[in-house]
Amino acid sequence: MIARTQVTQTASILLAYGASLILFLFATASAALAFEWQLQKQADGIDVYTRPLADSEIKEFKGEGDVGIEIGAIVALLRDSSRFKDWFPNTSASKLLKREGDVSYQWSTMKTPWPITDRDNVFRSVLTRDEATGRVEISVEAAPDAHPVQRNLHRVTRASGNWILTPDGPAKTHVVFVMHLEPGGGLPDWMVNSQIIATPYDALMNMRETLGASDSR
Repeated sequence: MIARTQVTQTASILLAYGASLILFLFATASAALAFEWQLQKQADGIDVYTRPLADSEIKEFKGEGDVGIEIGAIVALLRDSSRFKDWFPNTSASKLLKREGDVSYQWSTMKTPWPITDRDNVFRSVLTRDEATGRVEISVEAAPDAHPVQRNLHRVTRASGNWILTPDGPAKTHVVFVMHLEPGGGLPDWMVNSQIIATPYDALMNMRETLGASDSR
């Protein structure tokens, strides 16, 4: 009788464990599926994707495409903070704050719809280069305390992303731009999410135009 009871208890425990494991695997699979990149736009040789993040209502975006110019010209453009305002979408001012080797601090302003206060960003970027392949990555993150707060501007405190540049021959570079930024300060999440598809597309198109490059399709 005791042995039968033990068998029954063991079976119940195994069944409960099995059910918990199935639920865990289902939840894990669902989460993985939810956070996959979703293609939102394809035009002019540029693909734009978005995906949700677990800890934010603002989606992350990714834009990628080919730029018909050698990689060094793109690196130079991305590191020229004074020109950032000339090609990056919705940017009205930009300047280099500090550079120490491959680490840079850049300040820029971001236009927002009236009557919402314009934003300003302080970004810390780090450049790394793979000498074997020539691949360059510039990682970017918000550094809100690295520059004094500006009057009549709302400081962005959360942002992270990267530029990944992969050479494809002497005059062609594959560019991937990934970013998540929370502008904060009263901008509705739905409004921000409605604009993020345009940002990477316009950035890559403007980059080509600024550098006098083609899409190399």
